[in-house]
Amino acid sequence: MRVSTYKSEAMVLDRKKVACTLQVGGEFLPQVEEFKYLGVLFTSEGRMDHEIDRQIGAAEAVMQSMYRSVVVKKELSRKAKLSIYQPIFVPTLTYGYELWVMTERIRSRIQVAK
Repeated sequence: MRVSTYKSEAMVLDRKKVACTLQVGGEFLPQVEEFKYLGVLFTSEGRMDHEIDRQIGAAEAVMQSMYRSVVVKKELSRKAKLSIYQPIFVPTLTYGYELWVMTERIRSRIQVAK
């Protein structure tokens, strides 16, 4: 397997900072505290709080945009508005949720955002 050290970074998952030197093909990989993979933010602490905050913020931005163009339109029925809301807002809010540890705190934050 060929690893591109130019595109690679190392991250140690631990609650406290741990220095780690990783060498691939004679080159050292930089150690990072967080990185994005497939649009999901991972942190070295293994917590998803920052990612959940990002998703809630993205969903709020979508809702603001939809509010101006959909929600206030009196000519659209409630059913029509929901048929626009469901496939846009909900996936934006829940993107990457399979990785979240669903605590009561996180569940309530998601419910408030909905």
